[in-house]
Amino acid sequence: MKSWRAGIFFCVLLMSSIFAGCTSNQNNEQVNLESQTKINDLSIQLNESLSRIEQLTKTLDQSNNSNQMLEMQIDILQISLDLEKQNSMLQSISHNATLSDLQNSIISTQELLAEANSIISQYESIDLSTITNIDYTPLLFDEYNHSGKYMNHHNWNGGLWDRVVFDEYGIPKVQYSDGLKYVPTTAFHWGLVQYSKWIETQDTVYFENATKIANWAVENQSQYGGWAWFFDHSFHGGVLGSMDSGWFGGMTQGLGMSFLARMYNATGNQSYMDAALNSTQLLSINVSDGGVLRHYQNYSWYEEYPTPDAGSFVLNGYIYTLIGLYDLIQEFSDSISINLYEDGILSLSAMIGLFDLGCASSYDLVHHSVPGTAPNIAREGYHNLHITLISVMNAIDNENYQSVEDRWIEYANGICFSSPNGANPR
Repeated sequence: MKSWRAGIFFCVLLMSSIFAGCTSNQNNEQVNLESQTKINDLSIQLNESLSRIEQLTKTLDQSNNSNQMLEMQIDILQISLDLEKQNSMLQSISHNATLSDLQNSIISTQELLAEANSIISQYESIDLSTITNIDYTPLLFDEYNHSGKYMNHHNWNGGLWDRVVFDEYGIPKVQYSDGLKYVPTTAFHWGLVQYSKWIETQDTVYFENATKIANWAVENQSQYGGWAWFFDHSFHGGVLGSMDSGWFGGMTQGLGMSFLARMYNATGNQSYMDAALNSTQLLSINVSDGGVLRHYQNYSWYEEYPTPDAGSFVLNGYIYTLIGLYDLIQEFSDSISINLYEDGILSLSAMIGLFDLGCASSYDLVHHSVPGTAPNIAREGYHNLHITLISVMNAIDNENYQSVEDRWIEYANGICFSSPNGANPR
């Protein structure tokens, strides 16, 4: 009798196990099916964006041959290549791909589409008949005050803020395709905007807004002095690997330094000073250990995007970090900041030429990290930002990059570099 009951019990357990396995498999199949459906929808959206680009390209081709028009055409070509590359990647995904691979592909595609469609919409709204062939000079600075207005932030109004919603404590959240997210870089930009407007107008409302960001920075700083991005991010389509939620960035740290140094200068609040000085820690910790330090040959580099598989070496984020270190040095005479800044200046001087493409600047050095990859040509806005940031470095570092600034201003006006041997005459 006992043997008979044991047999029945065993059969029940076996059937339960089989049923649970079937249910699990059905759930996995359902999740994979949903992911595949999402990927198919994204592929359709990519093709729709490419169709818009095709129409925009035709319109540009029929317009006058101005410098700005040529820059727009370069921008549109780069966007088109990025979208086509992402679309090919989506089409090649196997139905047996892991759920993690599917989700990473979805996230990277959503981010690329959001960025691309924003730029396409911006160009579609331009009245091309008003564009003339005039020289353009980016915003330049002859001097820099570590406790004064932060560059041109007192004039910042639209743009990024169109995607921002503020929480109940006055902290910005940025609208992405998959929802609102706290972005520490945006928080510090907002803090610097409010501080700069306060300096410009002496309106205390702006200083109150800046104080909210400063207090948030103190309360949300990690034990290693960082402000984390709490969502996954796949830079450059994930070619360098995906950064998992909780990653830190050099640009975030640099903006935090600049902001908190100013807030300390204005208030004498010790907690602002402590947070500002603690923020340098991650610049001495390798990317592989959770920091932002990477090396290009023998040179140190503070990564805006600490991509896990190879270096991204984004130029604008790096210079923002150097400016932050400079602000700490001027405000606190901090020896750690001095050493980090001096190492950083050596790297910038040695590596700036790698970003020079002869007619434009490169946004990053992915084409050095991934053999055979084409340069990521900086779009007009980023090329002009490069020039602006270099002008700041010239203002604080004895004009060591003046030749780069002058040459890149020429690129902004459609004038390419002419090599001495005449291989690429203008």
